[in-house]
Amino acid sequence: MRIDQTHRNWFLVSVVVLAAAAVAYIPYSERSPAGATGGSVMGLVYGSVGSAFMLFAGLLGARKTVRTWRLGRATNWMRGHLWLGALSFPLILFHGGFHFGGALTRTLMWLFVAVYASGFFGTALQHFMPRFTTERLPMETIYEQIGRVR
Repeated sequence: MRIDQTHRNWFLVSVVVLAAAAVAYIPYSERSPAGATGGSVMGLVYGSVGSAFMLFAGLLGARKTVRTWRLGRATNWMRGHLWLGALSFPLILFHGGFHFGGALTRTLMWLFVAVYASGFFGTALQHFMPRFTTERLPMETIYEQIGRVR
């Protein structure tokens, strides 16, 4: 899926949500005597919203698997997967106060970083590869159609 004008609303809402979360995080982290923690009310809100965004991003696979589910358009699901997935990481960082915690939390956060980075890599591939492929391989054809094309 190319990132084009159809993503404008998703992008703007994502920027507004991230800015609001960051603006709310600053006074919260400064007022907390022990700093921002995941167990505080604000930390739980950040964690819940970030987890909900991750859950929605993960449900795209279920939506693709069970095609009989008529739960919205696939393009909207893909856009939600992209933009809500991108928002989930900063919200989870706000949840934990930018600390990776103990061994299990540190391991899970590094796995999350890897998944997040692979998502950006995959998005870049989906955005640039179709154009690159059509420019570099203009005569590419399906194997079964070689005889007809020749």
